[in-house]
Amino acid sequence: MNFAEPVERPKSLTDLAVERIRSAIVTGPLQFGEALSELVLSNMLGMSKTPVREALLRLRLEGLVEIHPQRGTFVFQLNDTEVAHICQFRSMIECEALADAMKHRHGPLVHALDRCLEDMGAAFARNDQAAFPRLDTDFHNTLVDHCENGYLKDAFKLVSAQITALRYRLPVDNAQVRHCQDNHRVVVEAIRNLDTRRAQTILRGHIQSTRDAYLVASRGQIPTRNAAPAST
Repeated sequence: MNFAEPVERPKSLTDLAVERIRSAIVTGPLQFGEALSELVLSNMLGMSKTPVREALLRLRLEGLVEIHPQRGTFVFQLNDTEVAHICQFRSMIECEALADAMKHRHGPLVHALDRCLEDMGAAFARNDQAAFPRLDTDFHNTLVDHCENGYLKDAFKLVSAQITALRYRLPVDNAQVRHCQDNHRVVVEAIRNLDTRRAQTILRGHIQSTRDAYLVASRGQIPTRNAAPAST
């Protein structure tokens, strides 16, 4: 053992509560607009209400929880206008981040995106439906993670968790997943060829084409077990 290595601190109860509640909101057991009881959550998680209360405050900052004085605490819910705005905002941030990443970290960006395409292709080949939304999230997050503009990264955090939650509520068939994979490949080829304008145009169209599907998802429709979540 190397005693010079820092000791990894165990996660606090608040950190664990954040992870568990975030996962339940993003993947669907907790539905949009659902009331959240500190007592019920603490009993389910086997901990006191204090870390649960702190976790809910942190998840509020991620946009996953809404706290209304005198009314209570709820899973976030987007109306139709907010869905349109979040798609517009996401398009602006991702396209600018893509251009920045191409300029400053082109090689690492292409390498990371190629890995994303490989992982998505492997999941599709084995019909691993549960992996699709996670891998699609990885692809789009990679565009932002490789830019050097910290303001763009911080801005993306305002909507990234909500977008992921919407993805998990998009029931689609394999043909739609394949279509999305093809869009991803075209974006990556444009990036590989240093064609920033084409990459941005395709990405922008790809994001905006999901708006109608997100409108349906925002109303709380959860995919069935035999339907694959979308890659958008």
